[in-house]
Amino acid sequence: MRSRLVPPSEYAARTGIPESTLRRQLSKGLIPGRKQGNYWYVLEEIQTPEGSGIFTAFTHAGGAGKTSLVRDLGTALAYRGFRVLLIDADPQANLTSWLGAREVKPEETLLFLLETGQLPPTRILENGLHLVPSSLDLARIEVRLMQKPLSTLLLRTALRKEPEFDFVLIDSLPSLGHLAALAAMASDGLIVPVETSIKGLEAVVGVLEAAAEYRDSLSQIDTVPESFVRFFVPTKYDQRTGGDNRVLDRLAAFQSIAPIASPLTYRPGPHRKATESALALQNVGDKEAREEIERLTQEFLSAVASEALKAEVRP
Repeated sequence: MRSRLVPPSEYAARTGIPESTLRRQLSKGLIPGRKQGNYWYVLEEIQTPEGSGIFTAFTHAGGAGKTSLVRDLGTALAYRGFRVLLIDADPQANLTSWLGAREVKPEETLLFLLETGQLPPTRILENGLHLVPSSLDLARIEVRLMQKPLSTLLLRTALRKEPEFDFVLIDSLPSLGHLAALAAMASDGLIVPVETSIKGLEAVVGVLEAAAEYRDSLSQIDTVPESFVRFFVPTKYDQRTGGDNRVLDRLAAFQSIAPIASPLTYRPGPHRKATESALALQNVGDKEAREEIERLTQEFLSAVASEALKAEVRP
């Protein structure tokens, strides 16, 4: 039996227990619970949740919010009872750092994959996530990938030997090089963060071109979705700014390619606190941020389920 972390407000609404009573019982250990950052959650046993897949957060534009998206979405999925693996495929190692992982050895990173063809042993984090960390040593992989035939399929092959995870989320580097291709082609499709700016919108064109190339290559060896882009996530959104709203309107034109999530608001204070405290954004005490991540997670799961249903009915 698996367990999930339920916000007290949700549990109180479902059971009729006053939320103040519930929080008091949690703090005294009278009911099963766990504190994550500034929040208590009720620990509830559940049946195996539905949903699975390998997805890469991908864009060649820097600063679009890929890393925080992987961290926060991965954490939210783990709280729902899914078994989640996060892979840091960026030599900058921001995901690794933001999750509080320190003193990473080269053999813990994807360099191990290049040497052995297998995933390295994962680190298990306090929030239940598994992590393949990164470090600056990973920068050495780019040249070596260029020299090895079919090297960009190594991660795809290795991950399909690891059935223990429901979801694998990969944080790719902002590039179109061999390491980015390794991360992208390992997945069932791309999650594309789009900064709500002209720069972010222009980057979508390059992402779609790269996605089409990855899909064409993979279709020669495997069954792949009609669109290799599976989910657009508008990021750094400020609803008070006319430019952001115009970009959001223009992004709607890509709805025919993949579902578009509700936008993630630009929150510099909570984001800074999350990275400094090695916490997911939803755990730093900002209620609106937590609600946004919960909404994003539900939209992501709906998008994944919708695509899986389409695949089942295709001839």
